[in-house]
Parts: sequence; C-alpha cells; structure tokens
Amino acid sequence: MQAAEVVRLFEQAQMDVFKRAASAVVILEAELLPDAEDGGDGAGGEAAAKRASRSEGSGFVVRANGVIVTNQHVISKANRISVRFRDGRRLDARILGIDERTDLAVLQVEAAQLPVLEFADSDTATVGQLVYAIGIPFGQEWSFTAGMLSGKGRTRLLAPTSLLPLVEDYLQTDALINPGHSGGPLLDREGRVLGMNTLITRTERGLAFAVPSNLLQQTVSQILAAGKVSRPWLGIRVETLGETPVLGERLAAAGRGAVVLAVEAEGPAFRTDLRPADVIQSVDGKPVGSALALQRELSARKAGQPVRVGVWRMGTFKTVSVPLAELPAAPQLVLDAARPQRSPVSNQERFGLKLRELKGHGVRVEAVEATSASARAGLLPEDVVTEVENRPVRTVSDCLSALRSGVSRSTPGVLIQLERQGLRTFVMLRAE
Repeated sequence: MQAAEVVRLFEQAQMDVFKRAASAVVILEAELLPDAEDGGDGAGGEAAAKRASRSEGSGFVVRANGVIVTNQHVISKANRISVRFRDGRRLDARILGIDERTDLAVLQVEAAQLPVLEFADSDTATVGQLVYAIGIPFGQEWSFTAGMLSGKGRTRLLAPTSLLPLVEDYLQTDALINPGHSGGPLLDREGRVLGMNTLITRTERGLAFAVPSNLLQQTVSQILAAGKVSRPWLGIRVETLGETPVLGERLAAAGRGAVVLAVEAEGPAFRTDLRPADVIQSVDGKPVGSALALQRELSARKAGQPVRVGVWRMGTFKTVSVPLAELPAAPQLVLDAARPQRSPVSNQERFGLKLRELKGHGVRVEAVEATSASARAGLLPEDVVTEVENRPVRTVSDCLSALRSGVSRSTPGVLIQLERQGLRTFVMLRAE
C-alpha cells in the first residue's frame, strides 16, 4: 500500500469519528443573574441586574430520551441552562443530580430519539492509543482535536487543596483541550466515550485529564436511579506510601500500601483500632498497593458492609474490621484546615514546644516556635499529643523524654500521634 493511501485511510478514520460523535455533543449555555449588590443603586443598577452573565461549556447525550452529562462546574449556580444541538435545536435543561466529588452533573431536556454516545471500557484503555475530543474551546463550536492517551489512574490533582474528599482516578491525555472543552467527551477511535474532559493544568503545557468512562457510568446510573450518589466510607484520609519522602523513609519497611494520614471524627474507623501511620495493604484479603487501589476496592462495596483491613504497623501486621458507612454529603474536616497561628516560645526546650498536661489524655501543645523542628514537622498550637513512637504520653515529662529518645536513634523521623480538630493524625519530627 502506498504511503499516500495509508494517510488517506488514517484521515478518513478520524473524520469518521467526528461524524459518528459530533451530533451527540452539545453546547451548554448557563445563565446567572449577578448578585443584587453588584448592580449598584438607581436605574443603572437595575439594568445591570437584569443582564445575565453567561458561561459556556460542553456536554454529551447518554440517553436517547434527553439525558445529558457535563461537568458540575459548568452549570454551578446557573438559574437557567440552555442546550444547543448541532442540528440547530435549542432546549432548556433541568438538573437531575450532581456529584461534586467527580465534578459531574446530569441534566434532562425534553426530547426523544436523540443521538447517543456509547461508552468504552476505560479499564481496558491503553496508554499510547489515539483519543479525540469535541467541545467549544474559547467559543469555537464543535472543535475536534486529536492526541493520545498519556496516562491512567492519575490522582492528587485537586484533593490536597480541597475541603471535599474527592474521587480522583483520571485519564491523562495530550489531546489539545482548552477551557470550553470541559464536560465534553474524550473518545476512542470507534467514537465511544473513554472519559469526560474535566481538568486542564496550566502549569504544564499539553496536560489535560478526564473522568474515566467506567466511573462516569457508575455515577450517572446512581443519579438516575436515586437522584444522588452513595459511596462507602471508611472515614480516613490516605496517601500512597512513597508519595511523601519523610513517610517513605520512615515506613519503607512496609513495602507498599496506603498510609493512613488521618482518622476522621465520627467516621466508622474512629471507633476501631485503625490508626494514623498504619499502612493499609489489603481489603478482605485482596492486596492494595496504593491509595487509588484502596479507593477502587472500597467503591466496589456498599455502605453497611463490614470490611477486613490488613495493616502494617511499625513492623507488625494486624487485621482491623471496619463497618463501612455512607460518605457524608458535607465536607469533613481536613488536615491543615484553619491552621492556628504559631507563636514564640519562652524557655523553650530543644524541640521548640510549650506543652500543658491534660488529665489522663496526653499533653496539649500551647505554642510552637516558628523556626523549630516541631514547626517544620507540622505541629500546631492546640494539637494534643497522645503517643510518641507508639508510647502513650500522659505528662509533659513523658512527652519530652520520648522525643529525646526518638531523636537519639538513627531513624528518619520520630512518629508523633496526635488529635487535631477532631481528627486523629500524626506528624514526623525529624532529628536535627
């Protein structure tokens, strides 16, 4: 076959993807009246209040009876949502449900026999395969771009700065995706949906992310059935072992797993023996090697179902039984939220801490010297230290003695268990 013929066939295949998919991709126009206070006083203010601000985004049809999916951030705070189809129709949409944790919204328009996009199996997608995007970048309607799937299972893109526990399991692509593509489909070579474009990084050129189709379908199905999404919840914050250098060094002997960063107050794990700095390595006997693997294992279960969590704890192995609860709708407290101010410490010990005993319940941090090892470790005023290197502390003397003993050993850090704003968590104090 001649090179020109190969190119022609390749071009034709790409054109076929657009032809099959474009009619099911829609443009969303979300209208929002400004706040009353933004309009000012007098007639000019009234006129301004009547002028609606408008934002645009993309979406696509997943049910022939008018069910459309898009990003939640595209339609958030909208008082009217208009949907434009490629055949020229314009229909108003209502919101059936949203899921902030995946940035997903499900909409309904009054229509029948609409063209629909089919879903591909994102679990079988392969890095390096061709992918395509359709959307409205910078107002350019039904723009079609191509690239490849650059990665799978991407996490920690938003969760470290979010007050909301997020479900992060992104596909990564180098297909050219810009603002306005949000909510549109990421397609495979058959024109099937591999994911929903949702996140563009502006720090690295050519990096964009999509919610994978399997997670998308699961979420949409729950919203259509119940109007909301129900997820099982252990009540913990975790991180893949090795993602933080200090934790990786101190807990290296565990090998692989998900480190428990915090146990949330009133969560199911709070009433069990699961503790901060435990490394979760299995769920019901099935190995988990990362925070994402743990998330996927739990998502396959239901609230109310007990799970056996296998953990590595400073060289020993334990199994902790935890009854799963339903993930609350309201944001939970997170580490570093509303951080108290550090203050100078007079007559400080070498650790830069001022401590006060709490009867029968550890010692409270009254102040932290801003340039001290304790400050660098992340200790905050109002923290309550309960254990140092798994040794309970009941007095100031206990705490300081345990810290001295810990830093005298050749370990990468001293493990300090503490309670903070209702969370059980920990910090690692590095020896100076």
